[in-house]
Amino acid sequence: MTKEYNNILVIDSSTRILRLGLQFGGDRLIQSTEKNEKSHGQFIIKKIGELFQSASLEMKDLDAIVVGLGPGSFTGLRIGLAAAKGIAVALDIPIVGVDSFEQAAYWLKNVEDTICVIVPLNRDESICGFINFGQYNKSETKIIKYSDLFNEIGNMAVAAIGFEPMEKFPDMENHDVSYYLKYEASDLVYLGLEKLNNGDLADVATLEPMYLQKSQAEIRFDQRREENK
Repeated sequence: MTKEYNNILVIDSSTRILRLGLQFGGDRLIQSTEKNEKSHGQFIIKKIGELFQSASLEMKDLDAIVVGLGPGSFTGLRIGLAAAKGIAVALDIPIVGVDSFEQAAYWLKNVEDTICVIVPLNRDESICGFINFGQYNKSETKIIKYSDLFNEIGNMAVAAIGFEPMEKFPDMENHDVSYYLKYEASDLVYLGLEKLNNGDLADVATLEPMYLQKSQAEIRFDQRREENK
């Protein structure tokens, strides 16, 4: 018998915008979008609580959690993932992760072109994933310096997550389809539910943000963890 997932919490803290969503009753959904220049940790628990109050739902009624895996802000991702894992463990419910390129592939599925999806990594580099007619091959994702970006991708169309390409590259001649990626938490409900129904569940112990290399923040985090052992 297929398990029903009527009440699903969505957490995406991969960018400066904290996106939260709560599907309840199987067909109703409320969501919260909050832009913060500092830390999502200042209000993520409060905002989650407000969603449950608005839905007249108790935390114990949750059936599953969907969490965004980035790539994106190391601190933001850790905060969102910690909250998602904590709730999943406390309630003993399934959790699934959806990375930003999987999301982009879904939004770009009707674009008949190959798109370079750009996510900022640091001041000088980006993480690029390539969406071909809605298909995303994770093995082709790579780190590219901004100074080398257009030599690498040529005239390929681009879409960016977390910034506006024309602001960063004012002389860019590539077609910009970033408007397809103006997503909300409700989009993650659909993608997460597909994974839940397919049994593609994550292991809470090993679920991590998507990174191709460690950021300085992650290196410092690992060092502090080793020192405290």
